[in-house]
Amino acid sequence: MLYDPNQVFSASIRPLLHRRGDIPVEARTAKALVAADAQIDCCLVALEAVSRNRVLTDCKRPLFLITDRDDGSVLRKAVSVSAAGIANTHILPGDLLQAIDRGLLSPPYYDPQLLRAALQPAPLLGEHDALELAHHLTPREDDVLRRIVRGEPTAQMATQMGVSVSTVRSHVQNVLGKLGVNSRLAAIAFAINYGLDTVREQHPQLS
Repeated sequence: MLYDPNQVFSASIRPLLHRRGDIPVEARTAKALVAADAQIDCCLVALEAVSRNRVLTDCKRPLFLITDRDDGSVLRKAVSVSAAGIANTHILPGDLLQAIDRGLLSPPYYDPQLLRAALQPAPLLGEHDALELAHHLTPREDDVLRRIVRGEPTAQMATQMGVSVSTVRSHVQNVLGKLGVNSRLAAIAFAINYGLDTVREQHPQLS
């Protein structure tokens, strides 16, 4: 299934899919991705055409993202929706097809150019980017982040949240992945530096 309303990549890749025997189906809306049935092998999505990541998270088919951006921050979006891969439109259509195949066969596939960009020192995020990151967290993950900032140990979180220790650990890993950090300490620094509590107070719909 292709979702590319602005024709960023679909016009060039559709003939290649036809040539090798695939049957591309066009999604008319982003919500159609969620409704994709079992006959759909995967969803190829122009990332900029989807305004809310929740739609991508709810997609039941393997998801491969296409973007015309060349900054590494888009990798965070790919990770947050558990995408099979992400590639930039700068590559040739045939190479894009190979990238998609690699992502579906052995996920995840990250475009080397985007990966190099992501490894560069990142500038401080502005309020808009902090808002996007806050939106990536589910209410339960937001609760876990607040508990991390308060310094609660895993066992205490599990008791107070009424879940198992392994479930808490899973939530913690999701939080770290979505914020793009690799430790609880880094998550605390991120929350403090970017004022996530302040962001949520200004935008209560994200809480």
